[in-house]
Amino acid sequence: MICAPLPYRIIIASLGIVVVAGCFGTLPVESQLEDTPLFRQIDANVGIYFTAEARTAVAVHTLGRIKVGEVSVARFQQVFAAMFTQTKELPDWPPWRHERLTGIDGVMELEQVNTDFTIGNDYGTPDVISLTYHACLYETNGAEVRCWTTSAFRSHQRHAFECLDIESCLLPQFEVVIREAIAKFMVEVDGDPAIKAWAERVSKEHKLK
Repeated sequence: MICAPLPYRIIIASLGIVVVAGCFGTLPVESQLEDTPLFRQIDANVGIYFTAEARTAVAVHTLGRIKVGEVSVARFQQVFAAMFTQTKELPDWPPWRHERLTGIDGVMELEQVNTDFTIGNDYGTPDVISLTYHACLYETNGAEVRCWTTSAFRSHQRHAFECLDIESCLLPQFEVVIREAIAKFMVEVDGDPAIKAWAERVSKEHKLK
């Protein structure tokens, strides 16, 4: 389990998860980010973009399909809003790299959502879920500031008669993995010297305007 500092655990605990599946059902959104975010917010106006690959990522099993990409995009919209004082979602077309971007300081892009899961049993084979996010911060001219790849993994061995309904076991496990991967992402970004240097430069540019 990824153990984030207390402020990040508070933020992630407030991120509700919706998992849409073919045969698995739906978990309702519990709550949204509320009050003042505890992330050390950066004073910048950032465009945010989610690639088609990230938005449409699906965990596939013979028993059902879980639309992890849709869930992840909804959560990262909240996370990016907590990270920066202003955010603006960029359209699919025209591609932002081909446009002359004005009024924003950079672009945060969720590029990949990779996930896999195996359904075990209650007599020796665990349920296994893995999830990886790849996101990057770019200058408005497309130059990379920093990329982050964060992962979470969960293996849970069910005991006898623990889950007569597999949905009641599997969906909460996905929820935990998504929260842990996002928590790790937030911690890594907050402590990254590259983004701190970028934020300081942006702050100086704001003061000169």
